[in-house]
Amino acid sequence: MSEITNMEVDLTNCDREPIHLAGAIQSHGCLLAFDSASLQLQHWSANAAEWTGIQPSPGTPLDAYFAAESSEQLRAVIREPHPLTHPMRLTLSNAAKEQRMSAIAHCYQGLLIVEFESTRTTEDRAQTLFSLPLLMARANHRLQACRTTTQLHSEIARQVRRISGFDRVMVYQFLDDGHGAVVGEDVDARFEPFLGLHYPATDVPAQARRLYLLNTVRSIADVNSHNVPMEPPLTPATGEPLDLSFCHFRAVSPIHIEYLQNMGVAASMSISIVAAGELWGLIACHHYSPRALSFEQRSACEVLGVMASSYLLTREQQAKNDLIASRQKLYAGVLNTIAESPSVHQGIEMAAQRMQKLVAADGVAMLWGEEVGIWGHSVSPDGVRQIVAQAQAGGVWSTNSLAESLPEVDLGDSGVCGCLLMPIQPDEGQYLMFFRREYAHEVSWAGDPHKPATQTEEGVRLSPRQSFALWKENVTGRSRQWSEADTEMATELRGGVIELLGRRAAELTRLNQELSRLNADLDSFAYAASHDLREPLRGVRQIVYFLRQELAEDNNQKAEPRLVALERQVARMSELIDGLLRLSRAGRGDLEVVPFTLEEVAREAYEMVVEPPHRETVVLQVDPAVTLRGDYICVRELLLNLTSNALKYNDNPKKTIEVGIAEPPGQGSKKPSQSVPVYYVRDNGIGIANEHLEEVFQIFRRLHAPDQYGGGSGAGLAIVKKVVERHGGRVWLESQVGTGTTVFFTLSPLQL
Repeated sequence: MSEITNMEVDLTNCDREPIHLAGAIQSHGCLLAFDSASLQLQHWSANAAEWTGIQPSPGTPLDAYFAAESSEQLRAVIREPHPLTHPMRLTLSNAAKEQRMSAIAHCYQGLLIVEFESTRTTEDRAQTLFSLPLLMARANHRLQACRTTTQLHSEIARQVRRISGFDRVMVYQFLDDGHGAVVGEDVDARFEPFLGLHYPATDVPAQARRLYLLNTVRSIADVNSHNVPMEPPLTPATGEPLDLSFCHFRAVSPIHIEYLQNMGVAASMSISIVAAGELWGLIACHHYSPRALSFEQRSACEVLGVMASSYLLTREQQAKNDLIASRQKLYAGVLNTIAESPSVHQGIEMAAQRMQKLVAADGVAMLWGEEVGIWGHSVSPDGVRQIVAQAQAGGVWSTNSLAESLPEVDLGDSGVCGCLLMPIQPDEGQYLMFFRREYAHEVSWAGDPHKPATQTEEGVRLSPRQSFALWKENVTGRSRQWSEADTEMATELRGGVIELLGRRAAELTRLNQELSRLNADLDSFAYAASHDLREPLRGVRQIVYFLRQELAEDNNQKAEPRLVALERQVARMSELIDGLLRLSRAGRGDLEVVPFTLEEVAREAYEMVVEPPHRETVVLQVDPAVTLRGDYICVRELLLNLTSNALKYNDNPKKTIEVGIAEPPGQGSKKPSQSVPVYYVRDNGIGIANEHLEEVFQIFRRLHAPDQYGGGSGAGLAIVKKVVERHGGRVWLESQVGTGTTVFFTLSPLQL
């Protein structure tokens, strides 16, 4: 006796059971398998002698079993280009007996396989053939009249039961997670209904579902009858049993037989519902006493299954189309909002709450680089980042249980269970995601789905469930499933946002090219204008000089103030022209990027600005260890302007200028990454008010009167900005009035 354990078991052995190699057929029929080339007998069911009156043996020719007309029908099956099953009426012919049989023949793996069964009386068959077309026509009209999928499910069950005569007919749908539910039913009043009950996925194992796609009608006339074995048991060429995948009379798995017996079912029939090449579900028929349908009845049910598949697919597609159509207007409005906003990022913020309705979400979040925005019922910003990091989605990704799919995500007390994640530009850290709250509900199962196995004293016995008593499960920790329509709408929204980003990028490229052209034209104009204006300005100075000489000889004192004013304006114009020329030079020519130390370039700029007599009162502090890469002449011009401003706008008797490298504090979203060096020039001057920190970079913009703080053109900081931008960097200020100013700049693009 083996030791009894508490190990957990399930019906995974069902998935491995080779049910297509059953090695037997059901007892109400007979099977003969002939070599397709030689037409000699290879396999037969053990009841073949009883059915045909001929003792079978390998190599018996086809013509020995069938009349000439029937033999020709079977040869025609071999000549068919596609391996279809062919229904027909065959005449068995031998010295002992001759009779007509209903038969189905098909070719598979080099064999012609013939299954046949006894026909009913001519009168019964005639009545069946007369009534079936009328029943099928009425069934079609009834199905066509259904307005909802719920009505359609019920009507399919009703019409199949009318044709088949089974006690119970159910429409059984496979749901997203693999388990099934009874969504339509027609049942004799003597029996309790199963409508609404759920069944675990193991009740219909994977390989059975595959066979339901190959063989769309499967009937069991009597679950308690004995199977008829195939002879010989193995194929000599392969050493395997005969493959009965397409056979109608293939014996039933013992596990399935026991399953039906546990339900009290004596006969059954399953009709596949196939939608878009996938097994949508089954029309499951149960009878509580043995029941064998004629070939004509089974065929009618098969056709009805095809009709049901078509109607179900049409209704579901129409429902999905109606839902998508109702969301399209909202979708167009969302995209218009994004398109008309200053940026895609801002547009998403403006449209976020309307976007929720596109997929019936309770909340939405956006990760855009380092910035996180959340609306409605959402996880925390850290949770958003964790979802992106752990899901690693290349396309639209969804789950109805974040706790199960991504257990390391901190959901906090958000109440969020479902997530639909849309990568926009993953390389840029741009994602959108929708959330759904928990959908707590009750599911009614036909028996406890978690107890499919039985423990005995001999150990664990894998077997079908023995109890189908109503078992209710309270489902928590999950949201409603994301539908196909939800996923398609999310995919469309993702594509729309990506297209808008592409348009913005193309427009930005075009504008940058136009701006570069205009800047080049402006630089050329500024250089030409400043160069050409210097000559007439020198002429004006000469005229003023000679005019002063002539007036001095005439002792004319009245004109002196006018001459002084004229000289002042000429000097001012000279400063402006010099500034314009320096600015144009800063934007012209190719950069010669070389490495050099910050100390050497800062020291040279200092010595060019500060005369030797004043160097005791102007202190320069430079970090000697800092090396940078850039155009030496341009960087020197930058530091020369900043050093000049540090001296000019400074009332302190002892002036300090500090040059170094550091990360600027308090820059918020502008704070650069560690990989980009940030340089600074800090002084102890008069400072700049916060409202002027941006405008000081404008050309010729001065915050003081021309005669204050030594005058100047107001081009210094504009030149600084020009130099920095030519290096692909950024420049900004921090300042406090009365304390001093710090100018920060980079010489390569900031990674914001």
